[in-house]
Amino acid sequence: MRKANRRRWRTLMLIVFALILGAGLLIQGVGMILGWLTPDGHTAGSDRGAATSICTGTQHGPMVAGSLRVDKPETECGDLTLFGSTLDVNGQVQGDILAFGSNINIAGNVSGNIDLYGGIVTLQNGSHMRGNIHVFGGSEQLEKGSHLEGEIEDQSQHVSLWVPGLSSGFVFPFWSIVVWVALGLLLTSLLPEHVMFVRTTVTTKARRSLLLGLLSLLLAPAVLVVLIALIIPIPLAILVAIGLIAAWALGTIAIGWLVGEYIMRAVAPRHNTRPAQVTVGLTILVLVGSLPYVGWIVSIGAGLLGLGAVFLSRFGTRLYTQPKHPLTF
Repeated sequence: MRKANRRRWRTLMLIVFALILGAGLLIQGVGMILGWLTPDGHTAGSDRGAATSICTGTQHGPMVAGSLRVDKPETECGDLTLFGSTLDVNGQVQGDILAFGSNINIAGNVSGNIDLYGGIVTLQNGSHMRGNIHVFGGSEQLEKGSHLEGEIEDQSQHVSLWVPGLSSGFVFPFWSIVVWVALGLLLTSLLPEHVMFVRTTVTTKARRSLLLGLLSLLLAPAVLVVLIALIIPIPLAILVAIGLIAAWALGTIAIGWLVGEYIMRAVAPRHNTRPAQVTVGLTILVLVGSLPYVGWIVSIGAGLLGLGAVFLSRFGTRLYTQPKHPLTF
């Protein structure tokens, strides 16, 4: 009995550790750590180090649903991470730019690489960029009179909807992020109480939720086979399958919301809103689930945990246990 409890705790701790690890990788620039940048990217770094401009500002932490304008003669130093934001560069930026669903307008100088995952990067007339532009599902525009000392690499063909996690290489799941974030924002807007009850159950009854989710997944195939074997209630088997998929999605969104709340509270408390929490949390959950070798553990573990919480809370219609603090919607 003790060994079984230890195994369950180890599995739960592994899931939590993987989520924390993925959040750290994302904040520090997942692309750079996983080796998305080509060797040519070091050229931009050397140019950046050689720059003699005096730094007038530094952005601390990622920017979520905001805007940043660098006017003349300002110089923004350090790497930038953008989530659904807008960056206007009329002065200088010395650092790499990692952007998710953001618009980047460059009229001044940029010394660094740009990794764009959805959105548009525009080099206007008179702009000067020293670095490479890597496009994952986004687009780039180079106006006449702009100068680019680097290469443009369109990696959109590598963008995948699937979240394999078992492969030896990382494939950026652009469309998977789009689908999960859109579904998460829709559910948390239309059914905020249901999602809140599920995520509260996850935090108060994590072990029980994980065990119930695992048991449900193991019994589901047998139940479906029995229902399909009975010719008359075949529609019932379809409804059960749809219910399992809906429960898995609801649980995953609840966990993503929970992860996003912790991250936003730590790195961007001024932008700690529900849409930002859901967007950041689900993005990190999908990204971590796409990591090679360990990604499938995170995806399945989070899914089972959320699935069990959905069943315990009766699809988010009631609280399984009374929380210690009042819930805020």
